[in-house]
Amino acid sequence: MSSEDAQFLGVKVLESMRTHVRWTLQRMSEPVSFSCSQCGRMTTDVVVAIKTTSAGRKHPHCADCHRQRVTNATGAREADSTTGAGAPPLDGTEEAKTSGLDQVVLVRQPDPGQPHDVVETTSELQWTFVIRRRHLDHGQCPLPAQAARAIRTAKVVHLHDGRAFPTVLLDSLRKKITKEHLRGIRWPRAELLPGTRITARLDRSRLRLFLTPLERPVFIAKTRFPYEYDPRIIARELPTSLTHSPAGVGASLDVLVQETIRKLGYLDEAGSALLPVENLIRGVRSRGASGQFSSDAIRASVNELINRKRLTWRTGSCAADGVLHFPARPGERTVRLVCYTPFVLPKPKSQRVVHLPSASSRHGVAGHLMKIEHLGKQASDAAQAAYAEAHRSAGLTGTHRLPKGHTYVRPHERGGA
Repeated sequence: MSSEDAQFLGVKVLESMRTHVRWTLQRMSEPVSFSCSQCGRMTTDVVVAIKTTSAGRKHPHCADCHRQRVTNATGAREADSTTGAGAPPLDGTEEAKTSGLDQVVLVRQPDPGQPHDVVETTSELQWTFVIRRRHLDHGQCPLPAQAARAIRTAKVVHLHDGRAFPTVLLDSLRKKITKEHLRGIRWPRAELLPGTRITARLDRSRLRLFLTPLERPVFIAKTRFPYEYDPRIIARELPTSLTHSPAGVGASLDVLVQETIRKLGYLDEAGSALLPVENLIRGVRSRGASGQFSSDAIRASVNELINRKRLTWRTGSCAADGVLHFPARPGERTVRLVCYTPFVLPKPKSQRVVHLPSASSRHGVAGHLMKIEHLGKQASDAAQAAYAEAHRSAGLTGTHRLPKGHTYVRPHERGGA
C-alpha cells in the first residue's frame, strides 16, 4: 500500500470520523494492510488514520502514529502507547518490550473462498472453492479468470449433493456475470454452511457444483456438517457462544480478545487462529471503544485466558518482508503467537468422505424426468412413449403424458467397464 494512495481497493469504508485538521479515522469493512507513512511499519488493521495534504494526497497512518501526531498538535501530554483520553500510559519497561520483541507483523495467507486448484481441459474447466458467508449473503459463486468466456454460453447452474436429482441454483445466467463472480445463486442456506468445500465444473452448456458427502455427518458447535469442509473457514466464520467468562468488564475484554484472534489471526489446518501479541493489542483497541482497554489490561486478559486453557502460546516466524509464517521457518526471526481454537473439531479418521460415482466406476442410473424447458427444447416422441410405458409398468394412476417442459431419461448404465 503506497503512502500516497490511501484507497483500499475492494474494501468499503463503514465509518469516517474527523479527529483534527486534515485527519480522519476510517473504519473498514475488513482488515487492510498498509505501510504507515510515519513509522514505516507494515500494519494490518480495520481502522486506518488518513492525513490529507494540502495537495489533496491521502497518507495512511497506524493508530499509534495518528494518536501521537494529533495529541502533539493539540498540546496533550499523553504517552505514545495510549489509545485516547483516560487510558493509562505504559511504563518504560513494557514500552521497550512492545517496540522491540513484539513488533507488528503482516498476517497474510490465501483465501480458500477464492478459486484454486484450477484445471482446464478441452471439454471443461474445473476449480475448487470454499463457501464464505459473503457468498451466501450476496448469492455469489466465485469464478477463475479462465471462466470469463466459457461462462457466457452456460444456461443453468446445478448443485450435485449426492442425491438422485441435482438442485437448480440458477436457470438464467444473463446479466449476472461479473469479472470475479456469478451473481444470483440461490444457495440452499438451510444445509449449506460457511466452510463447505465445493468443486465446480464448467462446460459449454452448464455449471455444475459438487458437494462431497462425508461418510457420517459431523457436529461442530452443535451444527451439523454433512459435507466435506475447510476447518480454517469454520474457525473464522461459524458463530461462537462464549459463555465461559464471568460477567463484568473483564468478561467483555476476554470475549473481545478471543474474537479478535479469530477474526484477524493466521488460520491453520487444525482450525486454530494465531496472532502476535502486538497485532492482538492493536486489533482489540480498534474493535473496542476508544481508550476502553489499556495494553496492560489486554495482556492480563491473555494471561488469564491462558491459565484457564482457553488460549495457548505457539511459535511462528517473521520473514524479512514482515510476513508471518507458521510453523516457524529456520533462519527467520521467531514470533510468539497467541493461539485460540474456537471449536473442537472431529478427529481426521471420522472425516472420511464418500466418493460419488465417476467416469471410472460403473453404476446404474434409474429412469427419471429431466427439465428441458429452460433450454428451449421439447421432448421427442420416443421419450414420450418411453415415459408412458414406464408409467403404466409401474402401475401408476393418472395421465401417462410427460409433464410440460420435461423429457424422460430411460434407465441406463454409466461409467467405465
